Amino acid sequence: MLRKPRPKKGRKEAFANAKATVINMNKQKKYRLPDIITSAGLLLIIYGFAAALLITPDKDFSEDENRALQTLPNFSLEALTSGEYTKQIAAYCTDQMPLRNLFVGAKSASEMLIGKQENNGVILGSDGHIIAKSDRVNLSIMDKNLAAIKKFAAGTDVPFHVAIAGRSQDVLIDCIPSLYPAREVSDTAFSHLTAALGDTAQIDLLSPLRSRASDGEYVYYRTDHHWTTLGAYYAYVEIMASLGIEPHPIEYFTRETVSEEFYGTTWSKAGMRRTAPDSMEFFRFDGDDSFVTEIVDNGTLLDGMYDRSYLEKKDKYSAFIGGNNGRVSIYPKEDSPFASGEREVLVLIKDSFGHSLAPFLAAHFDLEILDLRYYKLPVSDVLAESSADRVLIMYNMDSLVSSSNLAMLTIGMK
Repeated sequence: MLRKPRPKKGRKEAFANAKATVINMNKQKKYRLPDIITSAGLLLIIYGFAAALLITPDKDFSEDENRALQTLPNFSLEALTSGEYTKQIAAYCTDQMPLRNLFVGAKSASEMLIGKQENNGVILGSDGHIIAKSDRVNLSIMDKNLAAIKKFAAGTDVPFHVAIAGRSQDVLIDCIPSLYPAREVSDTAFSHLTAALGDTAQIDLLSPLRSRASDGEYVYYRTDHHWTTLGAYYAYVEIMASLGIEPHPIEYFTRETVSEEFYGTTWSKAGMRRTAPDSMEFFRFDGDDSFVTEIVDNGTLLDGMYDRSYLEKKDKYSAFIGGNNGRVSIYPKEDSPFASGEREVLVLIKDSFGHSLAPFLAAHFDLEILDLRYYKLPVSDVLAESSADRVLIMYNMDSLVSSSNLAMLTIGMK
């Protein structure tokens, strides 16, 4: 059977289709240029940042964050298969990203604009405080540190005390938004500490400093995780009372404001650039410049207990006793009014909270100061060679739950 021929489209329909085709072609031409510009811009940004990352010299240290930065890791098949290499590459790209500080600040500003009270693990509190937060307590790490403390205490005849300072979120409890469970987290940490240490001589620093903060005293920095020099003074008062020694009244010291432009590590982490800076003080006393601060790690000697060169840098807090070092000795010069055979030797095992505390203790003791983040030799040897009369472990709660370096206490012990 013969097929019937298809009817030809009408001229009007064919003309309409042809017109639509021409219109679509014109539209494609019209939008092609913006599409090209957009794509080129995106490629320029992506490859531009990649090129800048490759060309810009790596930075080893961030003054803003006061920490070492990840540099380009060495490649190995073992590191690749374990996942360590890709982890380090990711950290490298984050730490070395061009304009990193600008983007951190922009992100923080956008978070604040939409009403959020937190950015990058930092809470925007009241009275200008920005507070690093911790939602939980790592009891496993804490228990390792506390076990090392108890073992060390049991293995020495030297009188032994432990003082654990609160974190900002523990002390500045009234400055934290009510929806954040800061008190619950704090109580969990310190209750576990008290129960675990048992008969080991403990010095309560949390309660008096929290009370002072609630009364509006400036005991912790607004932009940093450390206590202020005033806060360190109140800690000194509690420590000396526990040791059975009369502390000097606050009038004994002359308060010298050494900076009104201190921005701490919490400020750097949060990127909250509109936060007002902190002021920093030295509590001076007559004859404190007749001491020597010896940084045993490298043989550096400081007249007095302050390195004022740090006041010109971002890391102003390191002006106290020369910053982070493994072992530091502080003692009076021979012609010092404090030079006498009656001074006891105190071995202070501390994290950075001990920096601003040390000058107060030096008014009473010759100090051997150990930071177990950097000091890797037996602590018991230091006690023996210095004829130590007392030992004080002075740590911040954050160090106790985030780093197990107190395990170094037991090196060389049976």
